[in-house]
Amino acid sequence: MFMTGFKQYYNMKRLVICFFGFFFSQLLASGQKSGTFTYPTNKNVIRIAVQASDPNTSLLLKQAFRLHGGLQIVPQPSAASYSLKFDSIGNNGVRVSIRSTSGTGTSESFPVQGTDLRQAALLAADTAVQRITKRPGFFAGKLAFVVHQGKVRELYTSDLFFQGFRKLTSDRRQIISPDWSPDGNRILYSGNKSGGMDVYLMDMGTRVARPIARYKGTNHGAVFDPFGRRAAMIIKNELCINEAILASRSKPQRITTNKSRETSPTWSPDGRRIILSSDIEGGAKLFEVILSGENKGRFRRIPTNISRECTEPTWNPTDPNILAFTASIGGRSQIVIYDFSKRTSRALDSNSNDEGPCWTNDGRHLLFSALKGSSHLLHVVDTVTNKRAPLHTAKSSFSSPDFVYPRNYR
Repeated sequence: MFMTGFKQYYNMKRLVICFFGFFFSQLLASGQKSGTFTYPTNKNVIRIAVQASDPNTSLLLKQAFRLHGGLQIVPQPSAASYSLKFDSIGNNGVRVSIRSTSGTGTSESFPVQGTDLRQAALLAADTAVQRITKRPGFFAGKLAFVVHQGKVRELYTSDLFFQGFRKLTSDRRQIISPDWSPDGNRILYSGNKSGGMDVYLMDMGTRVARPIARYKGTNHGAVFDPFGRRAAMIIKNELCINEAILASRSKPQRITTNKSRETSPTWSPDGRRIILSSDIEGGAKLFEVILSGENKGRFRRIPTNISRECTEPTWNPTDPNILAFTASIGGRSQIVIYDFSKRTSRALDSNSNDEGPCWTNDGRHLLFSALKGSSHLLHVVDTVTNKRAPLHTAKSSFSSPDFVYPRNYR
């Protein structure tokens, strides 16, 4: 009896597993025109052909793909590795079809929705990038940056192509170091609205900012942890952490007491470590700070071995072995990539003074400000192919870029 019942249970379990396996396979295939195919993994530039049913969408998509660095648009599908077709679905949807031009000629397609047709197109392009390069796309992300107006610095936001341009502050003072929350709903920044430099937290829904660090001296460099619950910041030249940044009465707790000048904290992708710049050994060098245990607050120097002035570190969001920072090299400021596993530093080629690097969500591209003449221009660089491109013209001077790809996009 027992064995008969067990066999019946086992057979029924197999039937259920097979049914759900078939159900989910059909669900995944429902958006595809034909069988899926395997995308090759390489660091070479991949040729793509782009076609869209809407002329404005076509222009936007070509502008987006040209920023990537790992993708090259070619006019004829026969010369491309992949042919991409984007068809509008109503006012806020796009179907992206990806066809391999290899011998099999297989293809797949996905419907994507956004708040409007523009956002849907960018999200669809990001879907195509994900499939082709095996890394997320970044085209639908959002920017925060500082606009220079004489001696005044104000905070603005926009998309990557400077649409949805919004002015967030009108303090007629100095704004520095904006930092998005991971969900894109808040921004930390520093400003001297009340005389001294203080840290503010702005809610993007209400555009109301409240001070969260207003202490004697300079308060700056506030950054959210990867989960949006805590924030690291520099208060009176020392590292502090606010353990509950969204709680109105939560106060920052001091981590270091080195009596040195510390700047620009950055969190590791898992939120367990922080790297900052400090002059504790003379000059500005990068240090990892121990956040817990009996050695809490102790420094470990990062052996960048490329410059005596290393500042503005930013930890790669997808690879904990990679760090970007600004270094003074040959009389110019340059963006440098440091690899922890190899202990090597690589400066990115440039003929301008570059500063303020921040990673996009794919861990492949960096945004930064390049000083040419008297203007600061925002650029994007592909750290794999080293291709760089400006995000805007020289009509305005922008600096301190920060990027977010909100969680509800993912």
